Amino acid sequence: MASFFHSKKRKLASLILSLTLTFTFASSAFADTTPSNPALPWMNTSLTPEVRSGLLIGAMTLDQKIQQLAGSPGTNPELPQCGSTFRHVNGIPELGIPNFRITNGPVGLGGGDCNPQDKATALPVALGLAASFDTDLAYSFGNLMGGEARTLGLHELEGPGMNLARVGEGGRNFEYMGEDPYLAGILSSSEIHGIQDNNVIAMAKHYALNDQEKNRNSVSVNIAENVLHELYLLPYEMSVKAGNVASIMCSYNRVGGTYACENEYLLKTVLRDMWGFKGYVQSDFGATHSTAMALNAGLDFEMQSGTWFSNARIKAALADGSLNINTINKALDHRYVQMFKFGVFDRPTVQGTIDAQANGAKSREIAEQTAVLLKNSNDLLPLKSSVKSIALIGQATFADAAVAGGGGSSRVLPLYTVTPLQGLQNTLAKLGSKATITKVIVDNNNSNLSAAVAAAKNADVVILMAGVVTSEGSDRPSLSLPNNQDEMISAVAAANKNTALVLKDGDPVLMPWINQVPAVLEAWNPGEEDGNAVANLLFGLANPSGKLPVTYPVSKADTPTSTEDRYPGIGSGAGVVPQVYYSEDLKMGYRWYDAQGIAPQFAFGYGLSYTNFKISKLSVTQKSNDGTKPIQVSVSVKNTGTVAGAEVPQVYLGLPESANQPPKRLVGFKKIWLAPGEEKQVTITIDPAASNHPLSIWDADADAWKTLDGNYKVYVGNSSNNITLTDTITVGKTATLTGKISATAGETFSLKYGMKNVTSSVYQAVYAQDLTLNFDPTQYEFVNAQSLKTGLSVVKQEQIEPGKVRILLASLGAGNAVKMDGDLLSLQFKAKTNIQFANPISINSIVISNANGDTTQLADVSQIFNLADFNSNGVMDIGDLGIIAAAYGKKSSDADWAMYQSKDLNNDGKIDIFDLARVAQLI
Repeated sequence: MASFFHSKKRKLASLILSLTLTFTFASSAFADTTPSNPALPWMNTSLTPEVRSGLLIGAMTLDQKIQQLAGSPGTNPELPQCGSTFRHVNGIPELGIPNFRITNGPVGLGGGDCNPQDKATALPVALGLAASFDTDLAYSFGNLMGGEARTLGLHELEGPGMNLARVGEGGRNFEYMGEDPYLAGILSSSEIHGIQDNNVIAMAKHYALNDQEKNRNSVSVNIAENVLHELYLLPYEMSVKAGNVASIMCSYNRVGGTYACENEYLLKTVLRDMWGFKGYVQSDFGATHSTAMALNAGLDFEMQSGTWFSNARIKAALADGSLNINTINKALDHRYVQMFKFGVFDRPTVQGTIDAQANGAKSREIAEQTAVLLKNSNDLLPLKSSVKSIALIGQATFADAAVAGGGGSSRVLPLYTVTPLQGLQNTLAKLGSKATITKVIVDNNNSNLSAAVAAAKNADVVILMAGVVTSEGSDRPSLSLPNNQDEMISAVAAANKNTALVLKDGDPVLMPWINQVPAVLEAWNPGEEDGNAVANLLFGLANPSGKLPVTYPVSKADTPTSTEDRYPGIGSGAGVVPQVYYSEDLKMGYRWYDAQGIAPQFAFGYGLSYTNFKISKLSVTQKSNDGTKPIQVSVSVKNTGTVAGAEVPQVYLGLPESANQPPKRLVGFKKIWLAPGEEKQVTITIDPAASNHPLSIWDADADAWKTLDGNYKVYVGNSSNNITLTDTITVGKTATLTGKISATAGETFSLKYGMKNVTSSVYQAVYAQDLTLNFDPTQYEFVNAQSLKTGLSVVKQEQIEPGKVRILLASLGAGNAVKMDGDLLSLQFKAKTNIQFANPISINSIVISNANGDTTQLADVSQIFNLADFNSNGVMDIGDLGIIAAAYGKKSSDADWAMYQSKDLNNDGKIDIFDLARVAQLI
């Protein structure tokens, strides 16, 4: 595997950058001076954050600067009622610097700057949010957290978390956004905007590769550079470029032997030079391991205290020359600019009261939209309100209390909770049901399992609850449910065929009992409104709409991390650094299952509903382009069932074979809510310039993203293994084939062959061309090929077999070389029959040559019979749009329908928005 840690060119670039910055800061406002203006000029809000920061730093003494580089454990002077805490930096009142207050995230306000901890809204876990596949919901999630942080007088919220779920056993997967980098990045970016719109600083964490808790403080991750950028850094890049995140938290682990919080490649080369990050980098708590090395590498702020960024160590590093004052100034400037930008200096620190009921209702709505219906045999769910008796069964953690979240520093102290029993009672009351509920709490050792079985046998339906609650600091011992829950599930399901299982977890789990249980609802750790949200889902007051953000395997052996070197790593003992190898390379998550041909238990992107949907009418624009133009992928989504619900059409892209990639990657999705019978068009944009680089791969030699020439396969479906629509995009140097295919028997028509993006990027002069023409011989007869350019000769046109003609072209003499892209050849055909629907005419095996005999192959090209060329001028233009606009609203029941039927492009008996949109896209 290629690595990225010892590149000479990067060391040279870093040296040049260091010298440049030293000069810049030495001559800036950061030079140490004594403040001459007692009015504190940096408190002038009309100045830019950058100017204000420069003025402030220029007025600070060295001791003041050092004090501001790290957290200040102890009592917060501004809020003594909060007790002794370790999530703040003491202010400097004489300089107008406020206490800087921090709270953990990312599933609500976790450990914050008060002891005892402030209560806040316990939201569903982040993995559940990822299951929503909904950027608007992610914004709401962040906005709720940011609003509560602002209410409680906090300035920085440590979230979102965006490490990828590479390891199914990962103890903090519940804090993260699943296995796909685009999904994690786009949802995190929306969440960041939601947080920061409250003038609260968001923090993307844990940067980078903190994908396991096992040995997290010591393990060294070994990874190829392209894998690093294309998968594991991509969500962070998106958070910087699309989310405008103000801060980044570096992680505990080593990357290539160097701790993440002193890794110059990650903190400077990538974060600042490549991505243009302007915010500050904070260490995870206790993740700093040096003084000068960490600061020089790009760490700006040590938490939870100044162990390495202490007064004595900073001054010693300055004295021995390993650190200079400009580096300290830059570290402070990175944070102060953000603090000024978000108004931290300009508002008093006060604590308000969270609206528990309003935010609790929002938490419930989020939980209802994140649940994933995994199985629903015989439509057991939703349960009917006419049910007479219900057995509520499960272990205490899941059936007797709300599962408000995972453990560790992200744990939220909820404002209130709703238990499963309370939630069922509330929902049954709404429905007017008089069903009785018998609750049986099963011991962890199943010692009273017989009582649960008996209750199941006597009930009309069973609601069985099981799951996993994980915690920071340790991984799960296996992918199986803990505490004998598999045995419990099998026994209860065998006792009652109407058993609905509710899973409450933050990771994928193995399901040896899946064929025994008719209905399975994945509710994740639902948060404080657990009881209400789950009950509403079970009885149909809410319709599940989530999609799996992680793959559920059949067995551990099926996963990409089933070998010790990949997880948990190799090496142990005193002085030994454990090594973990990401040798599966890009084949992680659904990419692994696709590439290896392994069928999962439940695929990434999968999720059922209480209704049914049909995704159809795929349309793709810019099917031939130079790799820079946005591509519009449009489909029609129809609710074919009887209840309202939401579907998520997902767009995946398969790269050219030369990219050496897994079969496909997620590049777009959109959640759409539909009433029964309702149909809407959904358009998803694939923008090559977007921060997720949808068409590109990482070129380690060039230290840059690269888009390859070739054919890109477009896949559309409602999960990674349920692709129902496909198309192809051609990128790069290509041929062109234009013109209108005739539809009338005996009519002669011409298509034009040419080149695009060739003479500007491949050969400045093309002398010879070899191409193969393909067509359906039952529909067309090939007549002739004629040159459209002076000096370009058709040397040969030979029918190889019916429907296949080989054509050779030559430019005779230097003055006749093809030096500009454009149309070169007229291809004449005769239609054999009246054509209503036709196979395409295509050209493939296109090879061109220059004067030196060098050759290159162009991408294939085709032309289709286009019913929408209503004015028969051979191109799609505004005239065609005018014709269909005039026909808009016509129906098959109209007396003059025969005049308009040809404009009904989707054959649904009416001229509607879908027909209009189809023409617009073709134009």
